[in-house]
Amino acid sequence: MDKKKRNKFGILGLNYDTEAGLGWPGARYAPDQIRESLKWILNRIRDNELFDTENNRLIDMSKVEIKDFGNLSKISRYNHEKSMNETKLEVDKVFDQGYVPILLGGDHSVAWPGIKSLYDHTKGNMGLIHLDTHLDLVEDSPIQGKYSGSSEIRRTAELERVKGENIVQVGIRGYNYAEHYHFIKDNNINVINPELFFTKGAKYVAQKSLELASKGVEKIYFTLDIDVLDSAFAPGSGANEPGGISTYQLFKFVKEVAPYVDAIDIVEVNPMTDYRNMTSTVASKIIMDFIVANYYALIE
Repeated sequence: MDKKKRNKFGILGLNYDTEAGLGWPGARYAPDQIRESLKWILNRIRDNELFDTENNRLIDMSKVEIKDFGNLSKISRYNHEKSMNETKLEVDKVFDQGYVPILLGGDHSVAWPGIKSLYDHTKGNMGLIHLDTHLDLVEDSPIQGKYSGSSEIRRTAELERVKGENIVQVGIRGYNYAEHYHFIKDNNINVINPELFFTKGAKYVAQKSLELASKGVEKIYFTLDIDVLDSAFAPGSGANEPGGISTYQLFKFVKEVAPYVDAIDIVEVNPMTDYRNMTSTVASKIIMDFIVANYYALIE
C-alpha cells in the first residue's frame, strides 16, 4: 500500500460517554481539554513554520489545512442507538467536505459511528487497526447493549466488507472472556500483544499491522483507545490496565501508520481522572504527529 497524499484534516469532538457504564465516566470532557493542550503546540507556529525537533526539520504549515468542526451539538443522549446514528451523520460531513477525520472521543462507543462512516464511504473492503488494552468483542450486554464501548470491534467484524484477517488488535493484554478466544480464532482476527513492542520495536509492530490490515482493502480505519498505554503514562483513561506500552512507542506507531489510514479516532481520554492534563497532552501530540506524518508523505 502506497502512502496517501492528504493535506486537509478535520477535527470533530465526539463529546459522548453515555456508554461508560463499566469504566469511569468523564470522557465527554476530553475533546475540549485536548484542544486546550493542542494550543501549546499550535502557539509555536510562527510565519506558518513549526520546528519538528524530533526530525530536525521545519514544517511549512501553509501546506496543511486543519478545520475544527466543533463538538456534537444535537444528539439524543436519552437513546444510545439514536445517538450513534446522529453521530455518524456528523462524521459523514467531515468526509463529504474532503477532510481526513480526526475524531476526539468520548468513550469507545463513538468509534462505531466513525467506522461505519468510513465503511459507507468505501466501495471495496475496509481494514481496521485497533490500539487498545481490551478486545471490545462483546456480543451483547444487559448493561451496555449491542453498541457499547465494549462492542464496536464485534460490530465491525460483522460488516460484510470487513474480513477478520484485516482486523488488527494491537496492545491487547490482561484477561478476557473465553468466548472471545473462539471468536478471534473463528474469524482469523490478528491480535498483537505489548511484548512485541519491547522485543521487535514500535516500527516493526506498525509495519506488521499495516501489512495485515491493508491486504486487499481500499481503506483503513484507525481507532486508538488511550488505555493502550501503561497506566503510568495515561492516568486519565476510562479503564486503566497495567503492562501497556510507553508514550514513545505509541507516538512512533502513529507516525508510521498515519500516511496509510483514512480516519483516526482517539478515545477514552478522561480529564476527570487525569493528573495535570498529562493524558490530554499525550492525545494532543498524537494529533500533531498524525498530521505531520501526513505532511512529510505529501511533500516527499
